[in-house]
Amino acid sequence: MLQTMTTIDEIIVGGVLGSSKNPDEASFVVSHGKGAKLWSSSGHEYTDYVLGSGPMVLGHAHPAVVDAITAQAARGTQFYLMNEVAPELARRVCRLVPCAETVKFVGDGAEATFYSLRLARAFTGRSKILKFAGGYHGHHDYVQQGVFDASGRSGLSLGPDNAGIPQAISEDVLLSPFNDLEAARRLVAEYGPDLAAIIVEPIQRALLPEGGFLQGLRDLCDQNGSILVFDEIVTGFRVAPGGAQELYGVTPDLCALGKILGGGLPIAAVAGRRDLIELSVPYRAADGRSIFLSGTLNGNPLCAAAGIATLDTLQQIGAQEKIAKTGEALRRGLEENARKLSIPFQMVGHPTFAQPVFREGRIRNYADFAAADFQLARRFGVEMIKRGQNLVVGGKVYISTEHDENIVSSTVEAGFQAMSAMRDAGHFG
Repeated sequence: MLQTMTTIDEIIVGGVLGSSKNPDEASFVVSHGKGAKLWSSSGHEYTDYVLGSGPMVLGHAHPAVVDAITAQAARGTQFYLMNEVAPELARRVCRLVPCAETVKFVGDGAEATFYSLRLARAFTGRSKILKFAGGYHGHHDYVQQGVFDASGRSGLSLGPDNAGIPQAISEDVLLSPFNDLEAARRLVAEYGPDLAAIIVEPIQRALLPEGGFLQGLRDLCDQNGSILVFDEIVTGFRVAPGGAQELYGVTPDLCALGKILGGGLPIAAVAGRRDLIELSVPYRAADGRSIFLSGTLNGNPLCAAAGIATLDTLQQIGAQEKIAKTGEALRRGLEENARKLSIPFQMVGHPTFAQPVFREGRIRNYADFAAADFQLARRFGVEMIKRGQNLVVGGKVYISTEHDENIVSSTVEAGFQAMSAMRDAGHFG
């Protein structure tokens, strides 16, 4: 078995599976997980606040999910035909999610946002989309624009965030500051006849929407004939059973769902208005609006079975209220640590996935967030990992149903030790 990151780096370039890599002093290889805990291949135990980047809301190896996967594996894992399991997951989505008149399954969250925008462009016959600076919607070309834009400006994207994306696509992407409804109104007034969609994370990364902001976007789309797309990959089934659209009472035309939807297995979905999603039906009447939407593993029965078990268990135990209460206790504890040590610090966002930020004052958009000291946030993450608390270094802190009062208490104590070590090392001047 591979034991070191150096060995792994020889066969998996960079030694990472995606875009996130911890410093060497905080890197480890996972052996297994159970509940709120992870164990490394060297035998170290960690309380896990990464949770697979969010999907493991029931914790690792939850018995209901394990049983569902095991039972389905014995019946077959892939057919590329309609199976008995996928419609059952779709029924749950349609019952829970306000906008979901129908569902199309895809492979991951980026595909869900990609196809949502393709549907919007096909339906409206328009080319431009509006997204919000700092918003992350996956890896495809239209949304890898302005992810790291902290200028606070609004207007056309100045260019893609990374290489390999045609500059011409930037000409169809409008950027606006999150929580600035007036800036969005100005862009719609200027580009409205060409605007196919507004796409937004209703809670952007960890930034909460201000009162009236989401409803204002709904009104703008209604007035302009544009499609409102909610990226609920993170918020879906987490902040409320029906996601952020239930929590805030604003219904989009389409939403992208993922993470929790598959209970740790790879599945995502586009959900929303039937007249939009039916443009993906094969061999529909030729009207120039049909889109191609397909994937070998779309609606995979093994993934759907894990998703059904996860959604059913969440409902049975009232999970959203439970994890919010736990997350709020963690927020209070860490912020109290910082007050005792006279450190500028706050946990920004919804308690089920708040983010440590080292600055004081109001944070309402990405420019405000970017003004914080990101290196301090990274250092805090490293110090927490060294103390047995697995965090995304510099990122969100996900809560599961398996995190309890005792676990939170231990994490708060580790947080005090981590902040104290940072202060003693002179990180706060």
